[in-house]
Amino acid sequence: MGRLKKIVKAIESESSGVQGRLLLARVGLKAGVNLSKITENTPDNPEIEKRILAAARVVLRKEIKIEGEENE
Repeated sequence: MGRLKKIVKAIESESSGVQGRLLLARVGLKAGVNLSKITENTPDNPEIEKRILAAARVVLRKEIKIEGEENE
């Protein structure tokens, strides 16, 4: 699984069901990226990663934990 998909899953796991999808939508709007289009085959892009992580930090008011990685 690519890093972008791991980030999306980490954001979504902060809440369940509809709330998780709402979080994805809010982060995606803030980052300017349609997170629902990110799949396991989406190539990694450091610039998009930075935008998504920054938006997630603002929306969630905390750092997200990415599966299999330590916090940056």
